[in-house]
Amino acid sequence: MKKLIEVEIYGQTFTVTSEDEEAYVQSLAAYVDRFMRQVGGSTKATVPLRVAIMAALGIADEYHKTLGREEENRQEAEHVVAKILRQLEQSERAAATYDTDLVNGAASPNSPAVSSANEKKKDSLFPS
Repeated sequence: MKKLIEVEIYGQTFTVTSEDEEAYVQSLAAYVDRFMRQVGGSTKATVPLRVAIMAALGIADEYHKTLGREEENRQEAEHVVAKILRQLEQSERAAATYDTDLVNGAASPNSPAVSSANEKKKDSLFPS
């Protein structure tokens, strides 16, 4: 449900309509206020409209840079996931080949997996 929320930005009070929580809208207004005060303090701009436009450009810049980093992170995550999937597939193929070799008698009895299995059998037959 939309509600009216009063916020103060750069010394002026505004009433905004929003479905969001009041605390969220207030935090947005506080962010814009801080940005405008920073712009107003670091430039020669004194007209509030000019400060607002400069602040809007700065906020838009932050937003677009954040979108770019998000896209880079998404692509890197996809790359890492693809690499992990390839490694899993290679591991599964190697395990399947080894299992087939065991069934067909092609695996060496001295191979680590066979030796380990034989040791377990010995341990179960001859407890210490």
